[in-house]
Amino acid sequence: METAALTSAFLAGVAAGGRSMTGLATIALTTRPGTSSMWLDRAASAPGRVLLTTGAAAELVGDKLPSTPSRLMPRGLAIRIATGALGGAALAQRTRGNPALGALCGGVGAVAGSYAGAYWRRWAGTEQVTALVAAVAEDLLTAAVAVTAAALAPQSR
Repeated sequence: METAALTSAFLAGVAAGGRSMTGLATIALTTRPGTSSMWLDRAASAPGRVLLTTGAAAELVGDKLPSTPSRLMPRGLAIRIATGALGGAALAQRTRGNPALGALCGGVGAVAGSYAGAYWRRWAGTEQVTALVAAVAEDLLTAAVAVTAAALAPQSR
């Protein structure tokens, strides 16, 4: 796989570390139906796009609730690693690369994004910015990273 494909897979994972569903929703929205991958085709279908985008939107709201557990708890981290790996594999498939290598890069990116996001929120919680402003800033950065990941992995024809 070329460097851009590996970078895109890693960035899809970083986005999953920020918000677990944002990367997958972005991939679905930027993939043209008719790929050689059944999973990508389902994600890029109208129902797939609605489901993934709705999940991402719900997560944006749920993240702001005080009862939301830390992303570093085992279950939360495992979900982020899984969605990062899925996103990395999907972008690898989209560029006709190695899905296993894409999944590995996506999983590693999810760990990095999870810890970076947790560190940011902890720092922001020291009254540098309000918790809501910190969360919205993280939402925007996560979306930008997801879009960048998708842009670096154009769909092969």
